[in-house]
Amino acid sequence: MENASKALLMAAGVLVGVLVISIGVILFTSFSQLGKSSVEQMEANKIAEWNENYLKYYGVNTIIKDGKTIQQPILVTAHDIVSVANHAKQNNINYELEGQSSYNQNTYYVQVQVGKDANFEKKTETQINEFLKNNNLKSYICVEEPKVSSITKRVMYIHFEEQK
Repeated sequence: MENASKALLMAAGVLVGVLVISIGVILFTSFSQLGKSSVEQMEANKIAEWNENYLKYYGVNTIIKDGKTIQQPILVTAHDIVSVANHAKQNNINYELEGQSSYNQNTYYVQVQVGKDANFEKKTETQINEFLKNNNLKSYICVEEPKVSSITKRVMYIHFEEQK
């Protein structure tokens, strides 16, 4: 009888141990999923914030004038274009992609096209100043939706043209 009660106590101890280990595994899995989803959400927010530097120049403004709804493309100044180009240039330097000359799905390279100039982000400071001097009063529009990489989820190309 004494051996049977010891066997029952041992079996109960093993069951309690398995129960504690099971609860530990469940908690570990739950907390790791929570941590993983938090990291993914932070990364998505970071990418969205980064993309906003480019996407804010694409689209239309809706204006109500004399009771009529008018949609006009977002107008971009020469200074806005220089800001976008500097942001792209700094990105390309940070990722050591200065040798690249066009966007690619697999890299973080950002290409800015202004008119026929396919690599505005590669302009020197002198060229940028000349552009600003010659185009200070002109308005530009983003003529096509900025291209976003399906791999990195980041903007990789944006194209501006002078508004006619």
